[in-house]
Amino acid sequence: MGRYRNNKRFIVLFCFLIVIISVSFKQEAVLLSPENECRSYVLNQLDTLLIFTKKTSLDKSSQTKNYLITRKHFKRIEFFIEYYSSFQAKYFINGPLVPKYEIEFGEKYYKPQGFQVIEENLFGSNYNSSQTQHQFKLLDSVLSELKLYYQNITLERANLSEAIKLQFIRIMSLNLNGYDCTINKNNVTECVNVFEGLANVINNYNKLTDGVKPSHAIVQQKIIASIKQLKINTDNDSFNRLLFITKFINPTFVFVKQFFNQLKVKPSAVNYAVNLYNNKPFTFSEIEIQHFALYRNDTVNKKLQTQLGHLLFFDPALSGNNQRACASCHQPSKQFTDGLDKSLAVNGKNKIQRNSPTLLNAAYQKLYFYDGRLFNLEEQAGEVLHNIFEMNIDEKELVAKLKQSTEYKNLFSKAFKNTQDSAITFYAVMKSIAEYIRILNTTNSRFDKYIDGNLTQLNFNEINGYNLFTGKALCGSCHFFPVFNGTVPPFYNDNEFEVLGVPETSQNLSIDSDIGREAITKMNIHKYAFKTPSIRNIQYTAPYMHNGVYKTLDEVLNFYNKGGGNGFGFNIQNQTLPFDSLQLSKTELGELKAFLVCLVDTSSELKKPKTLPKFNNPVLNNRKIGGEY
Repeated sequence: MGRYRNNKRFIVLFCFLIVIISVSFKQEAVLLSPENECRSYVLNQLDTLLIFTKKTSLDKSSQTKNYLITRKHFKRIEFFIEYYSSFQAKYFINGPLVPKYEIEFGEKYYKPQGFQVIEENLFGSNYNSSQTQHQFKLLDSVLSELKLYYQNITLERANLSEAIKLQFIRIMSLNLNGYDCTINKNNVTECVNVFEGLANVINNYNKLTDGVKPSHAIVQQKIIASIKQLKINTDNDSFNRLLFITKFINPTFVFVKQFFNQLKVKPSAVNYAVNLYNNKPFTFSEIEIQHFALYRNDTVNKKLQTQLGHLLFFDPALSGNNQRACASCHQPSKQFTDGLDKSLAVNGKNKIQRNSPTLLNAAYQKLYFYDGRLFNLEEQAGEVLHNIFEMNIDEKELVAKLKQSTEYKNLFSKAFKNTQDSAITFYAVMKSIAEYIRILNTTNSRFDKYIDGNLTQLNFNEINGYNLFTGKALCGSCHFFPVFNGTVPPFYNDNEFEVLGVPETSQNLSIDSDIGREAITKMNIHKYAFKTPSIRNIQYTAPYMHNGVYKTLDEVLNFYNKGGGNGFGFNIQNQTLPFDSLQLSKTELGELKAFLVCLVDTSSELKKPKTLPKFNNPVLNNRKIGGEY
């Protein structure tokens, strides 16, 4: 009996030890997961960074050294902070040098804070020692909080892999374009730090399985080659960005996607504007148009709604006087503009407040109108229909009018089958017009073909022009590659507004009186602020600016080269251009213009419909396709 008890004790003790060892192995496995190794790397970089944000030196030389060191370590983990703490990154760490305000946050706005303010103080013309030190303290506070947060944050493989892939888009669209490094122009060197961070984190996944080692080796080779290329020429103004995107970043991006696909990483629940799981490079055509739609998954009968929207867009029956159509101000022959400085009002005599922008690529944004007062294309269409100076028609009046057409009733019935909108509603009208606008895209310019791999599409001057656009001229810090509007990549969830100081007339004597976004937000910081528009097909969308003040591209380039309104002596305190004068030579201006022209794509231009639906009222059947004026 005693021997039995001893054996029993031995068995229990043995099982207990097996459990302890098993748990220990599991804990070690967790600790050694690629995600936790990434966490350790991020925390180590933050530890080093925070050493230098805490330094209290007030001399410029020491502060500059501290800034450069902290930037290096921040850039190595930028992919992580921008993904897991995007709000803090935008508002407190690395946001642009403009006061930030979001309508959904009420009347609160945020003054510029973080790295870019420090950069402006250290490398701009108004160095302030105490202000710089204050910014270091603010930066230290927010990054210290993030460090605590990251110690316990759950890191899912899908999310982390997506954060890595999004960083490649950030390099192409922001890092190399001066978005957060506009004054000291250290962009190229900072991209080296970005790639170093990505290489370190991706390397942690190599130990998961032997099956992906060849793919991982290619990724590491591509990253090493990218870093080597960056180090060959660190001069921001002369660095060949187009070569780097086509030969290095995009090929590496493709292999990174393949690598994580081989690891069988499944997409997270987050919806992005870009497909991060196909094996394709990042181009304009890879941006998902439905990301910007009112309802991302609302695609049922979309083709029929688009066809219906095509008819409605050109039908003057949508106006109060049956003489104006959407196409009156957005004409296909003029790249969906009207060629006027400011569009005609519905009375055919007066003009409305602003220039009519092109509708090409208009769907690739989150805010609409120059002042950003609406949030989707449907609302935009409804606003124009309501506006007493534009279409001047009441909702009930419009719906009642369309119901007088048997053809329209059949078209709505099919396009909105099995919904209440099949009986013709105002929403169905707005939705159909919005769906039509969503197909007005220009993704096949010579520039797009070049980015897609056909390097014969651009000549020497055009390539230089792009490098000027994203380098010395800093245009790319507001018009983001590859859409070239102000919708901020890689998430594409918000639009930028700029205070340029646009003049009232082309004589450049005084600023235009239109206060812009201030009328919407009631914030003085937005006085004269306007949404950054697309510059695709810009060769054919004159006149330019929100008030149509400039008739030629040369005038526009001269305006920017002078330094905007302040360059003409307007003294605008809140102007947001990151320079006083570009100091571009005549040759450089010519190359910049050559690049802008290569963004033209008229291949998707759509014509007027041949006929419009008939009405029971014979008077309406005499209406002109596209409007009378």
